[in-house]
Parts: sequence; C-alpha cells; structure tokens
Amino acid sequence: MIEFCFENLGYVDKGKLKLADLTVICGENNVGKTYVSYAVYGFLKHFKQLIKFEVSDVDIEELKNSGSIQVDLMQYIDNLPHYFEQAGERFAQGLYRYFNVSDDFFEKTKLKLLVSALSIDVDEPFKGIINFGQVEKLRFEKAPHSKQLVIALQLKGKSRIPTEILEDVISETIADYLFSDILPKPFVMTSERTGISLFYTELDTNRNALVNHLTDTDKIDPIKLLNSMRSRYAKPIQDNIDVIRDYDNLNKQKSFIRQDRKKYKGILDSLQALLGGSFKNTGKQINYHPRKERGRDRVAVPVYIASSSIKSLFLLDYYINCLAEEKGILIIDEPELNLHPNNQRKMANLIARLVNAGVKVLITTHSDYLVRELNNRIMLSNDVIDKEILMQNESLIFEDILKPEQVAAYVMTKKHILEAVPVDEYGINMKLFDNLITEANKLADDIYYNIKD
Repeated sequence: MIEFCFENLGYVDKGKLKLADLTVICGENNVGKTYVSYAVYGFLKHFKQLIKFEVSDVDIEELKNSGSIQVDLMQYIDNLPHYFEQAGERFAQGLYRYFNVSDDFFEKTKLKLLVSALSIDVDEPFKGIINFGQVEKLRFEKAPHSKQLVIALQLKGKSRIPTEILEDVISETIADYLFSDILPKPFVMTSERTGISLFYTELDTNRNALVNHLTDTDKIDPIKLLNSMRSRYAKPIQDNIDVIRDYDNLNKQKSFIRQDRKKYKGILDSLQALLGGSFKNTGKQINYHPRKERGRDRVAVPVYIASSSIKSLFLLDYYINCLAEEKGILIIDEPELNLHPNNQRKMANLIARLVNAGVKVLITTHSDYLVRELNNRIMLSNDVIDKEILMQNESLIFEDILKPEQVAAYVMTKKHILEAVPVDEYGINMKLFDNLITEANKLADDIYYNIKD
C-alpha cells in the first residue's frame, strides 16, 4: 500500500490519500482537488525516473571492463521506504516544471510516499534488451526464483555510453521489473479535454503554418519558439494534447477491453449508452455518428460542431477502445463535465464496470448525481430483498456492484485540508452534498409557503 502525503501542495495545506480500486475526491471549487489528482498522476507517470536504484561506481566500471555484473535485488527491496522517500522529494522539487509555474510556487511543498505491506514477487524470470544505436546493447536477465539480476553490456570496441545514462537505464529497468504489477500505469483526462478535442487539428495546422513562416527568417529560432509555446500547459494537459494529436496512429490500437469484446461487453454497452453513438475517423476529420432514430436519416457530425458533452466524452471513448491497459489507472477530473444528470448516472455505471474489470479509477467531482449513483452500486453489495428482480428492472449486471472496501473517498474542506470520508455498506457519506440539498429545499419551502395568493 502506498500513501501519498501532501503539505502545501498549491491550495492544499495538508492531506493524505491512499489509492483504492475507486478513489473519489469531492469539494468546492478552488480548493485544490485538481492539484492532488495531477500530483498522483505525475508521480505514477514518472515513477521510474523519480526512483533511483543506485549502482556503485565499482559495478559500473566492472560492467564496462568485463561486460557483465550481478545485482542483488534484495538490497533495493529491503530499503524501499528510503527509495520512495527520495522519489517523493525529487517529485516535489520538480513540481514547478510539472505544473509550468514559477520556481517559487511550490517551494514550501512537501510530498512523502509511505510504503507498507508491498508484496513484490522477485521469483518471476525476467529478460530485457536496451539498444544504444546499432553497436551497443544492454541485456538484463534473471532466472526463476533467483534474487540476482545479471546485466551484460555487449559492444564493439570501447563503450561510449556515459556513466550517468547507464545508471539511469539500469535503475529504470529494475524499477520496471519490481513494480510493473504493483504501480498502475496512469492515463489522465483533464477538465480541459473539451477544448483539446475541439481545437487539436487547428493547433497542428497553425503550428505547421507558423513553422513555414518562421523558417523564412534568420532572426527567430522556430524550434525554441515552438517549445516555448508547448510549455504553456501543465504536464497532464500537455499529455492530453499529445495523445489526441496522435489519434490517427493510436486509434488503430486495441485496448485490452476491445481485444476481448465478449468478456468486457458490459463496459462497451455502458459506453454506448452514455455516448448514444460512435466516433469514426474519415482520415480528414473525426465524426460523431448518433444512434439512428426511427424516421430520421443517419447523420455524421464533425466533432468540432458536436455538443459539448460529446467533445468531453471523446477522450473517454478513445481510452476505452484504444489505450486502456490491464491494471492501469484512469484519472478523470470532473467526469460529469457537460453531462445531463441522467448521463452522470450512466457515467457512474461505466466507472463501476471499469473498476470491476481491474482498472483503478480516481475522480474529482462536484456531482451529487454521480456520487449517489455510485452509492447505489455499493448498497447493492448488501443482502437486498428481491435483488435480482431489482437489478433486472434497472438493467444492472453483476459488474455494476461495488463493495465498500473497493472504494476510498475524500473531501477537500474549505480549510484546504484533504480528509477521508467514511465508506460503508450504505456508500460514501457525503454530508457536503446533503447539507446543500437541505439548504436549497428549505429555501424553496420558505419561498413557496410565503407566496401571496
């Protein structure tokens, strides 16, 4: 179990967060929910670069001279708390670059990663090859049940690989082996996804035109200019831009969900119910095809003139069909974005099915509808009278049920503290929403009963 501990993270003064199968963060606007979700995403995304499994200078020299060394993996496993603490410190030091702000914005930030009860299996065999050009290779091999990783450097002549690069590659490979089944690979959907889906082709067109224009002058470096434009965004937003820009290539891939459509039919059905149609790439543009209604012609709507809800769902459809990896984590900033309350309930249904397919999900939300629908799924884990009939009437399947232990919930208070919220057999206890609804109802009653005849 890994616990994220924050201090002075943007607007977040203090907080602790443990990832569950489903992690829900609620709170009002401008209290720091997005900071937390982006920080979790960034740590998981760049973990292999943040954690540094040291290899001694003596071993590096031996590797270069003799071509082979053995590394004892237990020396790293026995000191994991130390390595995680260092990784947290490195991430905190680089947060200003990650969020693209001034270097003093996060100068008081502290980020600790507490590790407990991590079950790392080093009995599995491992083989890997890293190529450095055409003449140098770094080979990794570990026999079954052995704790020793054999590293061999194959080259022609004297090695030209800098020591720092060798150390980084070895460290990242060890991290990949030790944590590939423990730390989920993240994918983020930022709240800016609607605009990104709308403008990404225009951004590329404008960028190409700008390059053509700037190459006509000797006074401006177009590469530096483009890099400065690129760095305007926080890293999660830039990642969204990059993955959508690469849609023409990546949409040919099949996620683990689409590879086994029969097994994950429930997810695809839920996605279809939410979308009410499908996306298709014509090669020139992406069109949304609404489900055909009786008495109406089929239509194809370019995404740039589709509804805001369709734009906000484009990236989710892209992820589920093309990008989702087994044991990954999907991080969604405001999944209810631009959705009608009925579709917010459908979103909760889709989230539950993703969780039960093995995809961890972390969301930040303002939606009472979404949370209440998730609570319905949690309550279904109880012994309910006529449960099968109830589920059949609501078109619910087994994969819609969530157990309380699968869910962790947090609220960002007005004091900018992230606090855990109880989750029991009745669901997430969200007084935040209940109090607001009570106040609105009271005001409605006061007005209604005082209207003059």
